[in-house]
Amino acid sequence: MKKYLVTIEFRYNKRLEDDETTYITKTNTIGVFDTIEEARIKGNKQLEVLESIFPLNPNWNNKERFKQGQTLISNLAYLTTPFSFFAKITYLNYSDLRADIDQVLIDTKPPKGK
Repeated sequence: MKKYLVTIEFRYNKRLEDDETTYITKTNTIGVFDTIEEARIKGNKQLEVLESIFPLNPNWNNKERFKQGQTLISNLAYLTTPFSFFAKITYLNYSDLRADIDQVLIDTKPPKGK
């Protein structure tokens, strides 16, 4: 069974008292979808929310959204934000654990004669 997980991870320094900071990561799960196309559509809808708040990077000036073959987007060349973010589509592989372990053991066995 194949599924696709769409998340946006925020990374930033939270201001504390006495002008100190602490590093925070916060992940927002958009959803789990049956097809990569549905994952792209839903992920792009959420990226539109970010675009409605933050301007496009003037050096890039391109709406960098999920398209064919693209599964990771960051703010670096896309939006001007006061934090980092990573929007990601992850392929979820539901399979039999025992079969996966057996395959790993086969794959890691040295070739005969070595």
